[in-house]
Parts: sequence; C-alpha cells; structure tokens
Amino acid sequence: MSNLVNSFQLNFDDLFTQCLACAAITPGLQNVLLFDTSPETLRISGLVIAQMLEVVTANPVTKVTLSTFETEEDLWGSLGISNESQESSFNWKPGLLANDSQLRLVIIPDLTKLSLAAVRACVVMMGASVAHLERHGQQTCWRPNIYWLAGCASSEVGMVSPHLLDRFALRLSGMIIKPQDRISEILSLIDNETGVLQIQPLPNEIKQTLQKALQHRPEITTQATARILNYTSNLEVYSPRREIALARLSVAYARLQGVAKMSEEHVDAAARMINLQPITKRQKPKITSVSSLEPLETQNINSSAPQTSNPKLQINTLKETLAVYESDEPETLSPTPIITQNLIDPYPEDNAPVEREVASLRLPSRHFQNKSIARGVIIGVEKATNLQDIAIVRTLLEAAKFQPIRQAAWTNGKLILSPTDLYSYRRAPVAEQMLTLVLDHTCLQDYKWQDELLPYLSWAYVERASVCLVQVGAANARNELQAEKIIAQSILVPSINAGIEAEAGIATPLAHGLDLALQTLRHALQHGRSMIKQAMLVVITDGRGNIPLEASRTNRIIPPVGRKGVEDALQVAERIRGLDGVKAILLNPQSRQYPEIPLELAKALGAKVVLIPEQETWELE
Repeated sequence: MSNLVNSFQLNFDDLFTQCLACAAITPGLQNVLLFDTSPETLRISGLVIAQMLEVVTANPVTKVTLSTFETEEDLWGSLGISNESQESSFNWKPGLLANDSQLRLVIIPDLTKLSLAAVRACVVMMGASVAHLERHGQQTCWRPNIYWLAGCASSEVGMVSPHLLDRFALRLSGMIIKPQDRISEILSLIDNETGVLQIQPLPNEIKQTLQKALQHRPEITTQATARILNYTSNLEVYSPRREIALARLSVAYARLQGVAKMSEEHVDAAARMINLQPITKRQKPKITSVSSLEPLETQNINSSAPQTSNPKLQINTLKETLAVYESDEPETLSPTPIITQNLIDPYPEDNAPVEREVASLRLPSRHFQNKSIARGVIIGVEKATNLQDIAIVRTLLEAAKFQPIRQAAWTNGKLILSPTDLYSYRRAPVAEQMLTLVLDHTCLQDYKWQDELLPYLSWAYVERASVCLVQVGAANARNELQAEKIIAQSILVPSINAGIEAEAGIATPLAHGLDLALQTLRHALQHGRSMIKQAMLVVITDGRGNIPLEASRTNRIIPPVGRKGVEDALQVAERIRGLDGVKAILLNPQSRQYPEIPLELAKALGAKVVLIPEQETWELE
C-alpha cells in the first residue's frame, strides 16, 4: 500500500481553498479566521496553506500552536541555564514568537480560550511591520514573518476582544465532507503506519501558477474602488480594515487569474468568496455569456474575468490538476475528505451580544487582595513559579518525556522529577465584589426605572463583580408564591438580562425575595473560602408585599394575610442591615398608594433612597 493511503487530497474547486491561495500570495491577508470549524479542518487548512507558503516564499514553514497556557516567557523568550561550560551560566532562550526571520504559521485552535499573554501578543504582532522586544536585558527589533490561522465559534465571538477580531483580515468558514465509503476509510487508517496527517504535494502546474501570480500586478480601476465602498462603507463604527481586506482579496483574485486590470466583477467575486453582502442595491453588470449567470461555486473561477491577448495558465487548470493526483497505484487511494466553504456572515461580531469584560486585554485590578489565591476556575496550566497549586497530571506527563535519559543516569527505577517539570494551574480571576439586585416586577409599570438602575449595572460591569438577581413577582416564575434567584459571574451573562426584562406577575413575595438576598449575602461575605469583600444591594420595590414568608416556604397561604407580608419583609431587612460590607440602595417608584412603606423598608435596610421618576405619557392625536 502507498504511503498516501491516509493522506488528504487537496480540492481547489471550492471557495475555501481559493481563499487560502489568495492569503498565501498576499501578505496583507496573512491573518485568517475560520468560523465554526472542526479541529480536523483547522489542521488540514494549516497543512494546505503551509505548502502554498513554501512555494510562494521558497522557505520552510515552522508551525506553532497557541492554546490556553502560554505565558510571556513561552511567547517572547526567557533566561535559562546554559548547558555548555561558558563564562556566563545563563543564556537567552527564544520564545515561540522569537525575533528572527524564520517563516512561522501560528495556529490557534480556539480564539476564545487563548491565554491573556497570547491575546496581547496577537494584538501587537498581527499586521505589524516591525516588532520590538525589551525583556530581561534583551533589546531587539525585527520584522515579523508570521501567518496566523485561528478557529472560533460564531456563537462565542462576543467573548473575544474586538481589538483581536479586528486584526483578522480574512474571515472564512470551513467544513469537511466525509467520504461515503466508510470501509475504505477504516482500511486506510489501519494501513497508515505513521498516523501523521498528510496532504498530497502540490503539482508543478499549481506551483507555476502561484509563482506567476507573485510577478503579476494588475491595475486597480476607479470603478472597482467604488464597488469596494459599496460593501463596507455603511458601518456604525467605521473600520478601514474591512475595506482594505476586501480590496486585497480582490487584487489577489485578479492576480491568480492573470488579468491586466481589477474590475468590478473581481470585487463582486471576492465579496461572494467570503459571503459579504452589498449594502445598497446596484444594477447588475452586463452579461456577455451564459456561463456568467451561474453562481461562483459552479462556474469557472475565471468566467467573469476579461480575456487578455496573452492568455496565462487559468485557475481551472489548478482545479483539475489538484483534483487528480498522478500516482502509479491510483487504486490504492481511498476516498478522502474534502474541505468546502460553508458560508456565513464574515463579521458576526457586529450583531453578537457582548460577553467579554470591559478590559479584556488586562487582568482586573484588585482592591482587597495583594495576590491571587488558587480558588478560581481552572482555565489552563502554566510553568510553576512556586510549589502552590501544582497541576499533578501535567507535571507527571512532562517528567515522563525525560525518564529514559534520567533513568540511565540514576538507575534507581523510580520516577525522577526536575524543577523544570513543575506546572501549576492557571485560574480565572475571582470576583472580589458582588451586586445583589432584588427586583419587584409588580411595581415597575409606568416608571423610568431602567435609567436609575443603569449606574449600578455599569458599576458591576466595570468592577467585574459577580451578580445575584432576585426576581420578585415575575410572570415566568415556577411558583408565584416564591421569589427566584439567578447567580452569574458577570453582568454580561444573558440570563441576567432576560431576568431583568421579565414581565410582571400577580403575586409579590417580597419577604421571600429579601430572604434569598440575605442568604446569598451571608454565604458570600461570611463563608470561609469566599473572596467577596464588598457587596452592593439594590432593591427596587414599592414595599407592598402580599405574600407572607411562611406562605412562601410552605407553598401554602393561610388566611387572613393582612399586613403579614410587609411585616415579614421589614424583619428580614433588619437582619440584612446587620451584615458587614453591604451597601444598600432602595429605588423608590413613589407609589401613590401607601407611599410610607418603601421609606420604612429603606430605614430597616439602612439603605439610601433614590427616587424613580414617573414615565411620561403621550396622547395620540
């Protein structure tokens, strides 16, 4: 059997591979982002573009993968102990993004899980013409020679910093079509001895076409420039990067075709390649052939291009030659997956909900703790600087790689650990402040309560505080006699927004809502392992609770109720007042019925009273 049994066959008949070819011949398109792609597609895409880059640059490509645990030392370099006998016992060890001219292809499997140090490095390095390094006595500058290939789910794009997303010039979405012959696929996997993912080498015709495209410089017409603005100019937040990216993709498309001028048709074709829709309606260009009526996926890639007197090797030749591999034993090749373009909006962040923090490129400032305690959620591992919070499994795996060498030197038969093997957990920052919001939905009609609540939500956003929302009298409550509690790590969690905008119900279990807030504040402030040092309690209510606390706990109302619900709420409020580290605010809607009740509740809470203005009404003439 041939070594190509488990290799992946390149397919240039789809938009996806065409876009990768444009990125290979255009340095301005060297930052590629794949939406909703699988790890297998990302690996194959990396191998495809690496082959193209080797043809274009005539240099070998070094592939680098960034995940969740890279630190500043891993990326830029660090001082290490020298293995040779020299006067200086320390030498400089370059990092993954070292300062040299070597061509690198950086692959990022998941953009949302990238470490903070790696995110900063990407923002600095992507598209930069020069990079500077001043670290541990090193002062160097160099020209980055890096291509970037990253993956991200379109539903999670709101978690990524807009500064990082803006650096990706080419936005694609890829998928793999699996072969139908499952038996042949399994046999090819069994016969593969190395297990290394491979693709077939580029034929000579493909190499010649890419090299010719490098020597060709088409003229950009005025009409083509105007058509570019028709796709990207109507934006709420103007960004010239999108216009520049579309222009570069159009030029690269024209270079592959070998035409003399880049026309409007090339811009339209480039926009269709990334599924970019026009902003305004335009008249259709004149059609000179029936084949140009076909979509871009089915027609030849050069069908809309003007013909020149000196025809060159066309892209359809690339498609035909890439689809068939010249082999002495073609019958041994099993069906292989094909990468295709699954088109989506190239800029989903324009409509995606914001789920990132206010300053996503830096760690939150700490008001109460001098250092982070190992209590946050584990998001990765990193090199250990002390013996606290050691990642046992990662440390053992690191030590296992060097056991044959160490056992030969020590011959004691036991696992030998070195300080360089130690890894510790990387943990997400733990919130030090908390916003507890008790929202009475039954008293919000005809009042401008959103404007008064906004400053406290903004405080929670800026301080990265955790949030506890207590819903009182919501229409979607599972039990109308009880309040409900929603706890989230950030104000950006969608369930918090949905809870605030819930409709009003018919019952008002205010006492039970305040009791839930009391229990939450006690656990957050007095629990032994809690990191919460300060809590803000915001209560929006008119104080008219009509469900006693006992009725909420037993799910049974025993008449007569009378004023029992209001009295229970006042008693719970007095217990909240006794908690240390709680700042209470009551937003008073100024109800015309029983206006003294919210003032009594504020006094029991020890809260500051903020008046909510009445909503202005307009009469329709």
